[in-house]
Amino acid sequence: MKKAVVIGAGQTGRGYVTRFLFQRDYAITFIDKNEELVRMLDADRAFCIHFYKKDRTPIYVNGFQAFHTDSKEADQAIREADFIVTSTGEQNLGDVAQQVKAGMRNKQKKTVFLTAENGINPAKVLRTHLQEAGVEGDYTVTQTAVFCSTVSVHDTRLDILSMNEAYFPFDADELEELDFEGAVPIHNFEKFFKRKIYTYNCLAGLISYCGYIKGYEVYGDAACDPDIDAVMMRLMEELNPALQDYFQITKEDQEAFTNRALAKFRDKSILDYNIKNGRAPARKLGPTERIMSPMQILLDHHKDPRIMEFVAAAALVYWDELQGKTEPKMDKDLITTFCEINSLEGNEPVVEHVKQYLYEIKKNRDNICIMQILFG
Repeated sequence: MKKAVVIGAGQTGRGYVTRFLFQRDYAITFIDKNEELVRMLDADRAFCIHFYKKDRTPIYVNGFQAFHTDSKEADQAIREADFIVTSTGEQNLGDVAQQVKAGMRNKQKKTVFLTAENGINPAKVLRTHLQEAGVEGDYTVTQTAVFCSTVSVHDTRLDILSMNEAYFPFDADELEELDFEGAVPIHNFEKFFKRKIYTYNCLAGLISYCGYIKGYEVYGDAACDPDIDAVMMRLMEELNPALQDYFQITKEDQEAFTNRALAKFRDKSILDYNIKNGRAPARKLGPTERIMSPMQILLDHHKDPRIMEFVAAAALVYWDELQGKTEPKMDKDLITTFCEINSLEGNEPVVEHVKQYLYEIKKNRDNICIMQILFG
């Protein structure tokens, strides 16, 4: 039996990637730093993946093992694994490289690492960390992009509610074949990832942060809000042509990609949450991420950046109000933090605009109309 290790047993690792491994009869071991999660996985040895629309029989995942990150059992599982999947967040891949070092030492079989993270090229990030950590062995590092929403099922210990999504793109420049349901080989995966982040994740950021400041808890409710819907459509009128030129793709191709994202986000049967989708705003406000990169592409193509500037301000409000709760505390004020993340000077136009939108959000906090603020 082929053996797989999933590093990161959260909602994506447990509820999405694991499904593909389980369907191909891999013996699965979860490795996670959350001691309580590992304890529950080890005690139950089973959980169920349910599907939003009940259009597929739930998958009863069982027979796995679970170990804490810093354990000899985790090292042994890595040593025996044919496949190692990461679902920890791109910012944690340096820690992953250190975690696998002992298990990879003197390993006798070839290993495939597969990253299931958001980022421009998380496989490259992991590969660099593995090399810098001096990880030994015969291994390949490839990657997938996750288009599937998953949430924990309330009042259960481990169950997952998932989209019935079988689209599994993978980096075919690093791995020639992948025997997963829905596996689609993609060449030039970095370009593919950029397009996903600048379209799909850009819209997701708009919905989650604007939904948050308008008081929505559920993601689909925010996406269907008439004000937010109008903002999305106005943005894509500007952004789609710019991305079409940036990626040298057809108008039809880019619009179809956008429409697929919009259809998913507007589907209220897909339960998801704005706070979950907005988490880690410090990363998402970065210069290569879903807010600032589309903003720069708009500017480079002489398009209107105001919507993305407003989203940046909304993300800062989200971070400010949740710091010390679900988000880390800021050492400095919002604008200084924003400038430092993006290496901006305080007098640059984008900074002045974000500052103005912060003022407008706080002034209208109980009754925000984004279209009114942006376009009068």
